[in-house]
Amino acid sequence: MKKDEESLSVNDYRFNYRQTGDELFSERHFSAPNPIVARQMFDLACKKDDLVGDEVNMAVWNRWANRWEEVSTEELSDTD
Repeated sequence: MKKDEESLSVNDYRFNYRQTGDELFSERHFSAPNPIVARQMFDLACKKDDLVGDEVNMAVWNRWANRWEEVSTEELSDTD
């Protein structure tokens, strides 16, 4: 795959989070080229809406397996 085509690939990311003092989890979805950009988008949306999350779980949609796959914190620290 060419470098231009790689930069155009986008994945769907799901964030399950619980707001401080709340018992229920909420969910937000973002489309981004990698998990780092998706996390930045989530953080910006939380800042904009004055949301503070106690627990945040992130998953990426695997369209070939038709399931959500958890994203590890190690994947977020990669800066490729």
